[in-house]
Amino acid sequence: MLQSQRIQFKPLSTTYKKPLEDLFCKNPLVMQNTLKGRVLTANELQKIVEDDFITTIDETVGFWCLTNKEDNAFIGVSGLLKCNYLGKESYEFGFILDDNFWGKGIATEIGEFWIDYAKNQLKLDEILATASPENHASRRVLEKLNLQMVRQFTSKERGARLLFSKKL
Repeated sequence: MLQSQRIQFKPLSTTYKKPLEDLFCKNPLVMQNTLKGRVLTANELQKIVEDDFITTIDETVGFWCLTNKEDNAFIGVSGLLKCNYLGKESYEFGFILDDNFWGKGIATEIGEFWIDYAKNQLKLDEILATASPENHASRRVLEKLNLQMVRQFTSKERGARLLFSKKL
């Protein structure tokens, strides 16, 4: 099982159906700067779950459900996704956290985990991340993790994004 100091990374299961719906479909504060910049419909969430979520511990690409080790509370989702922002296949890490866990160092801990995982397990030489230009908290986390802003771009699905990179 993947884990960091305070977090367990778990495959998708029916246990997380309601917390995922609450996070993605009912929390405009969380969703305003991620994915489509708004809460998702049930159908949109279903498509993301089918296409982008980890369902077995043997998978490496996709979103994991995150729980707090201490009390098993659902924290949010995080994972590695394949991307092609720089004209080559790369990996981007990302996270979407329930706002009850903001400001507690969780995002930094997640970033540290993925940077270490990409370098030592996947043997990558670079890792990427994106953030909405308006998401100052996520931008600060990426800068704290020593990712460098490469450029701004616009995604059809996600709108304006800042692309960050870190050489490993």
